[in-house]
Amino acid sequence: MLDTVEIAIFSGLGALFAIGLIVLARWSKTRPSLLAAYALIAVCFLYVGFAIRAEHSETWVGFEMTAVAFFGTLAGMSIVGSPWFVTVGFVLHAAWTLYEHYFGAGRDFAPAPFVMATAGFDVTAALYVAYMTLSGKADKAETAAPERKLAARSQNRKGAAK
Repeated sequence: MLDTVEIAIFSGLGALFAIGLIVLARWSKTRPSLLAAYALIAVCFLYVGFAIRAEHSETWVGFEMTAVAFFGTLAGMSIVGSPWFVTVGFVLHAAWTLYEHYFGAGRDFAPAPFVMATAGFDVTAALYVAYMTLSGKADKAETAAPERKLAARSQNRKGAAK
């Protein structure tokens, strides 16, 4: 188990990585929930990598792949539906990570500093996606570009309805 200072340092490091994701989302003008959904899936797969080196790796890899399927489903639902799915996915992933990999049996193979960094990342990413969703800024990136492309294609079409 980590002491309070270590928990603060590693959680802060995870939050710093989430801020990097936020900067990337703003710079690329990508929907925050889309980039966050991909990040949630990637973070889940990191635990599969840790499970490979566990004592009973077959069981743990299956267990972690089940978590990937669950959180991947929430991420996928946020891509085609509401961004609240990925927000809930990040909050649940933070709780799951702390419960299973810090306090539970998964602490045998998941490094405690990584678990704290993941929790900090998850909470920060969830807060950002929730903020962008509530402020209405999350929808602007996804609706502006496709409308322009569609309008440009329909104007250049030869033999359009005369």
